[in-house]
Amino acid sequence: MRDANVIGRKVAYLRNQRCWSQNDLVAELHLIGCINMTREILANIETLRSPVSDKHIEFFAQVFSVAVQELFPKQRHFVGKEAGMELREFTRRRRQDPEPVAS
Repeated sequence: MRDANVIGRKVAYLRNQRCWSQNDLVAELHLIGCINMTREILANIETLRSPVSDKHIEFFAQVFSVAVQELFPKQRHFVGKEAGMELREFTRRRRQDPEPVAS
């Protein structure tokens, strides 16, 4: 499974709600024990360029005083649905042997 980041936008939103700069958030994270966070790492997390570890998720929840679940999106969004495109379900089906041609 590929690493993913679905909380970065929420982290940026919560940070902006508190009027914190990225450096302010990094300082707050350092105070609670997340010493391997830098402004560059935070910027990459917020812009969804870097995956987020489980430990970072716990630190973000702690520093923002929210439940871990609050950092995750409420529901999944599908691009096709938003663009009004028809969505099709793809399944694997066994290929049927072609019927022999009668001569």
